[in-house]
Amino acid sequence: MATAALSKEDEKTATAVEARHGKVAEIISSSVKWSAAGGVVPVPYLDLLAIGAVQVQMVRKISAAYGMEADEQTLKALITSLLGTLAPAAVSTSLLGSSVKLIPFSGTLIGSAGMAAFAAASTYAIGKVFVRHFEGGGSMLDFSVEAIKKDLQEEFSSARAK
Repeated sequence: MATAALSKEDEKTATAVEARHGKVAEIISSSVKWSAAGGVVPVPYLDLLAIGAVQVQMVRKISAAYGMEADEQTLKALITSLLGTLAPAAVSTSLLGSSVKLIPFSGTLIGSAGMAAFAAASTYAIGKVFVRHFEGGGSMLDFSVEAIKKDLQEEFSSARAK
């Protein structure tokens, strides 16, 4: 009888974990789309702000799904650090993509395409490393940019390839 109760409890836990995985997958998917949209904002450097805002909100929602609190200042600092680890290629791409928008007409199109791709890939990678961190029992307090640097770069490269 204890085995049956344990089995039902395990079933409930598995269902809850499955539901959380679905929820965070939807959060990341939606955020990737909004980031890509932020990348096509035609105003140089405003696009970077839009992308950053989407990423902060994404991580806040992912944190909440795992029962964690995340304040905006901490998230901004972490995301800035994470984006810094994608340097030099990623940062130069984002700054160049945003700066190219200063060129009338064709610059806006070229810059927007590059920024949308960067935004989508970086948002996806950041979402995935936070999920992996929380799934491993981590919290906002013990999140280390150095510890996940390699995972972030791999997720970013994988997302860019898609």
